[in-house]
Amino acid sequence: MLEVAIIGAGNIGTVRARVAARSSTTRVRLVADTNFPLAQKLANEVGAEAILDPRAAAVDPSVDIVIVSTPTKFHGEAAIAALQAGKHVLCEKPLARSVDEAEEIAAAAELIEADALGGISLMRCRYGHGGRPGYENHWCTDRDLSGGGVLLEQGIHILDLFRHLVGEPAQVMAETSRFFWGFPEVEDNCFLLLKTKSSQAAQIHVSWTQWVNVFSLEIFGRDGYLYLTGRDGHYGPQRLVWGKRRPDHSRPDEDVFDFPPPDDSWVREWDDFVHRVRTNEPNSGNVADSLQALRLVEAAYESSTQQVWVDMTRFSQRLRSTA
Repeated sequence: MLEVAIIGAGNIGTVRARVAARSSTTRVRLVADTNFPLAQKLANEVGAEAILDPRAAAVDPSVDIVIVSTPTKFHGEAAIAALQAGKHVLCEKPLARSVDEAEEIAAAAELIEADALGGISLMRCRYGHGGRPGYENHWCTDRDLSGGGVLLEQGIHILDLFRHLVGEPAQVMAETSRFFWGFPEVEDNCFLLLKTKSSQAAQIHVSWTQWVNVFSLEIFGRDGYLYLTGRDGHYGPQRLVWGKRRPDHSRPDEDVFDFPPPDDSWVREWDDFVHRVRTNEPNSGNVADSLQALRLVEAAYESSTQQVWVDMTRFSQRLRSTA
């Protein structure tokens, strides 16, 4: 269930709250209004908690979606607070009283976009676990069944992330190793460097000898950084740190966002897939994405074998010419 906060308990807020309360996928958790009796009346109707402070509702860590249904003057304050707290926001029309006010909201909506970091220059990622007893007999360590080792099994997720967040790699350099497991044909570690045409870079390490599960993703730009850790389960709780560089280069200001369990990403992925089937909308992850990720994996294996940077344009052309 997605938890919803209603900010503004007037007529439209009431309509929104009733719709959210009837949905099988959302639940109204908070109703906020500076007119507390009004908030309390609506909260009682939809089984929520009433609070007086709209900003507290906007940033509450238990809330996923914030509906802003206040008078237009107060849209910006509530929407910006919610966006900066990493919430999904539905704001009533008009967005603001003026273009200037609307642009402030639009800027906040770009929280996790490259512009919020001053452009992305570098991505760094570690992703790994330590296997388990009998891992040498698992199908994913059999090259005939899996196609490769830890690079293909886990690294392909990070290649997808790089393409989604940074851009298309132009060059690939990789080193694959067998440090412990001694699989006859697949690697248990891969160290990977990526570069785009505009010199954005990534440093990636995927491992089956991590012993203690780890997932960490860092993205750096001119004006700050994002640092994501955890993946729930054995990887620990999920947390995002947004650091904002100070002009004097002193310790950055940091906003911390925790994502409490349970992780519902599998359900949301399925719901999104079914929605796209029903509406005939294109999927966000498609065959072209899958093909390009596999091209990057094969280029990385070639780089490791030949100990050279692999140019992706020439590599892709060679693949097409031999197809």
